[in-house]
Amino acid sequence: MDERKLQLFAPVILILTIITSISITIMLYLQKTNIIMIVLSCILSATLITLLIIFRLIHKVFFTNNIRKILSVVDNFKKGIFVQPSNEIKGNDLLSKMYGELLIASRHLDNIIKSQKNEIDKFRELYNNMMFSMNAYIMALDFNNKIIFTNELFLNKFQLSPSEVNGKNLSDIFYFLTGTVLQAIEEIKSTHESIILEKAHLISHNRISIIADIKLSFMISNNEPQIIMVMDDVTSKTKRDYQISLITRLSETIQKDDALDHILRTILTAVTSGTGLGFNRAMLFLRDDKNNILYGRMSVGPDTLDEAFSIWSSLNPLKGKEILSRGINGDDVHGRLLKEKVESTSFDLNEDTIFTQTLQSGETIHITDALHDQRVNDEIKNFIDVNEFVIVPLIALNKIIGILIADNKFNQMPITQDSVDLLTVFAYQAALSIETYNNLELLKQEMEKIRHRQEAIVESEKLAAIGRIASHIAHEIRNPLVTVGGYSRRILQTANAQQIDIQKIKKAAQIIMTETERLEKILANVMDFTRPSPFLLRFNNINEIIDDTASLLSNLFQERRVELSLQLQEVPLIKSDFNQMKQVMLNLLQNALDATPPYGIVEVKTYSDDKKVYIEVSDTGSGIVEEDIYRIFEPFYTTKTTGVGLGLAIVKKIISDHNGDIKVINKERGAVFTISIPLP
Repeated sequence: MDERKLQLFAPVILILTIITSISITIMLYLQKTNIIMIVLSCILSATLITLLIIFRLIHKVFFTNNIRKILSVVDNFKKGIFVQPSNEIKGNDLLSKMYGELLIASRHLDNIIKSQKNEIDKFRELYNNMMFSMNAYIMALDFNNKIIFTNELFLNKFQLSPSEVNGKNLSDIFYFLTGTVLQAIEEIKSTHESIILEKAHLISHNRISIIADIKLSFMISNNEPQIIMVMDDVTSKTKRDYQISLITRLSETIQKDDALDHILRTILTAVTSGTGLGFNRAMLFLRDDKNNILYGRMSVGPDTLDEAFSIWSSLNPLKGKEILSRGINGDDVHGRLLKEKVESTSFDLNEDTIFTQTLQSGETIHITDALHDQRVNDEIKNFIDVNEFVIVPLIALNKIIGILIADNKFNQMPITQDSVDLLTVFAYQAALSIETYNNLELLKQEMEKIRHRQEAIVESEKLAAIGRIASHIAHEIRNPLVTVGGYSRRILQTANAQQIDIQKIKKAAQIIMTETERLEKILANVMDFTRPSPFLLRFNNINEIIDDTASLLSNLFQERRVELSLQLQEVPLIKSDFNQMKQVMLNLLQNALDATPPYGIVEVKTYSDDKKVYIEVSDTGSGIVEEDIYRIFEPFYTTKTTGVGLGLAIVKKIISDHNGDIKVINKERGAVFTISIPLP
């Protein structure tokens, strides 16, 4: 029975029941009906009432329950349940058809959901594979710095399980983070802008350290704000580059600095240059063979963990150059107790200890468990106060002069072989510096002795040189003085005899004047060479100086029948002393004139390039003897029969004072002097 038939049947039964009831009531009221009719009417009414009750039961079964079931299906739809039983409602009524349509829709929706779920599962699998396969450590944080997610690479690197990480605070995982990381996290919370940090340093509580380039990004997931940290591990590259930088800077520092304390402190600073790039502490001990002890020479490192954090945070952003400069300048704030402890400690070399074994064998010793290592006695245990440390011998020129001790007392990082190898390099530098310094000290002592000897020799040579100069000058002065004396006596004799011959007296006076001028020239040359002349530097035209000098000597050139040729190009002004450059030209032209025979030529040329002005003075004489050409600028060296040999020496000195240069070469006929003066 479908819904439409039930809807038609129900009113009919209701009307018949009402009519029968009214009929029975009327008959009873009129009492005109016999008993049989009344009974029949009652039976009919009872039947109709029964039918009505049956209808209500059928209505409840076919309608109310079905509606409830349909409503249950709809409610399941709302909950996302699309798999429904298909045999609970049967029939051809409208509700059954509606339920059937709902079942069909349910199956369609279920298929769609399954398809979407498969795609979502594939996406999730792809996303997880990407996250796990990325060569980076990935971490997601909430705004309380609680860890929400980490990829497998992160867990493997830090040797952690998901349960040890998820829900934990950053400080529960890392006991040291570069300060900029926490600052960046707080900044992202307010700005929601991505931040990139280079070479941030992280150390986990289980003593695993990395240096990473970190990208921090903001995102929202499930309506909750999150911070994503992607860490690219650059530890190896950073260590390598940093170590190369340190070694390079260390070599440069050692070459420039001759103070041993500065050098040693710089080396120890390089050894302890960072949380993951170096050791925490370094101690230098040197042997004293005279007293047969090993004494503490220097140390670098903090006294407490707080000091260590302070040092690491300050050193992290610095480069090798700045870090080593700190070593040179020293650190009066940190490590005072360690400094006092090291510098007040010595070990007896007569005792058999791990230190004396290192000195004897010359081998590096890596102690990994000092507490149970029988080679480490109580004295050394108490002094170093760590369970793991390295002892490296200081070897210089096949001689072991001390040891270098290093450890990781505060970050407790395991000492790797790479760290030991680098420490060996620094130990070699330290040993070489100490040995070089010691040799320099010995050399300085020997040089001081040599200096005293040289001073004595120089003093004696000065006296000898003064003697030679005096002898040379005396020789040069003697002749004109003899001439002057002789002619003076002749004049006197002539005057006493009253035999006055004006011509003879004039001739004698002329000779006396010439010889006197010669004496004055000799003395002037000596004074010019030995006494520095004041410079008056101005911009001058060298061509004008040459013209002026040529005019002064023109008559002399004519007397000797020597041609003076000037080939002067236009050249830039030079910064020079006019009078001194004039003296240079006078000397050179006079020498060229003396070297040139009659009817010869003395030629003067000027020219320039981008950097200098050039002056050439050439003659057509016989040239300069080869063995003399290298000595003609020496003081008191001369090839002439007269003169003291200072003319060219004075020229050389004046040109040198002008930052210039003078050279001489022989040509096919004669010699060429070339002067070069730099342009300002």
